[in-house]
Amino acid sequence: MQDRLIPEEITKELRTKVVGSAVVTYERTTSTMDIAKKIARTGFKNGTVIFTEEQTRGRGRSGNSWCCPRHKGLLFTLLLSHNIQHDRLCLLTGTMAISITETIRETLQLPAEIKWPNDILIAGKKVGGVLVELEKGSQKQSLFLVGIGLNVNITEKELPKHTRLPATSLAIENKGLVDRILFARALLQDIDKWYSILRDEHFRYIADRWKELCVTVGQKLTVTEGKTEYSGKVIDISNNGGLMLKLDNGQIKIFRGEHATINTREALPRVCDKTFKTIRE
Repeated sequence: MQDRLIPEEITKELRTKVVGSAVVTYERTTSTMDIAKKIARTGFKNGTVIFTEEQTRGRGRSGNSWCCPRHKGLLFTLLLSHNIQHDRLCLLTGTMAISITETIRETLQLPAEIKWPNDILIAGKKVGGVLVELEKGSQKQSLFLVGIGLNVNITEKELPKHTRLPATSLAIENKGLVDRILFARALLQDIDKWYSILRDEHFRYIADRWKELCVTVGQKLTVTEGKTEYSGKVIDISNNGGLMLKLDNGQIKIFRGEHATINTREALPRVCDKTFKTIRE
């Protein structure tokens, strides 16, 4: 099994329309998001993917850090030039989360799920996540940096401690090492497929699939927006990718992913193998 990520191996027989138009890899960087910002200023192919084997300042949502031992994960940023309405930005995060979850399910037959809006879970433990940042683009197109981090071949001893959610890796759940190149290729193809659905503006289709894969739906929890907390039950994901909460007073309120934070202690996900089997059938 190849220990290092090699662009020519990742793009070999890659069947995509946009994602993976160019693939570069680094041995060590501060963050692939930092590299992506520099590339964006000098011109790039839409769909460029930047991988690194190690990040010294990897970051996640809400300022959280993301750490992964060298040659043990998939750490990359995807550059996308896309025209999307501001109130639908959360759908881009959802599209990526769906892609990762389906790749895990299809290639490894593991019951991966999504904790809204951006955490990827297996058996209630976090295996990966998505971070989307908006950069200034042209007048008609916005530039998005889509950061993705996945724990692939990390062992139990190498798992980070003191995390928001219990952590795991694909290898731990798979009970065996995962070929990172084959998985990366499959993931880029799934991202390209779901990104095409987003570009064709099939927003409800994305929201419905997100809901099917989302363990947050149906839970009673507290959501913080600004300095205000709201308590209620999650009943749906909106066409814009927002979390629909039926408040304790009976009102319905929709929260956008970039503006809201879920109380993690209240929202520990349920493990639902039945959902996995139903969706696969």
